[in-house]
Amino acid sequence: MFGLKHAINGLVELIKNERNARFHLVSTAVVIYVGWSVGFEVSEWLWISLAVAGVWVAELLNSSLERITDMVSPQQSELAKKAKDYAAGAVLVMAIWAIIVFLLVAVPRILLNLML
Repeated sequence: MFGLKHAINGLVELIKNERNARFHLVSTAVVIYVGWSVGFEVSEWLWISLAVAGVWVAELLNSSLERITDMVSPQQSELAKKAKDYAAGAVLVMAIWAIIVFLLVAVPRILLNLML
């Protein structure tokens, strides 16, 4: 249970301190609301949850890498900038994939619900 406390603290701190994490939190809530509203099936929830979790994991790793980079390289450094940019790029790639998954799953469901 000791590790769980640290993990939860990490998530709470991320949300408190990172604007992008708050955006991910709102986005996650919207995705869940839409999913419940249009009746995603289990297989659709699996894809959606994987995409959402992927974005959160990427953001956590990105923020961790940024903090470590700041700690070991407090002065301006081209290598430190590249490391941060690469990590931010990973979040962007994951977020784009998550949006695509959401659209592939949600749009047909929304259209189906509109037709009924």
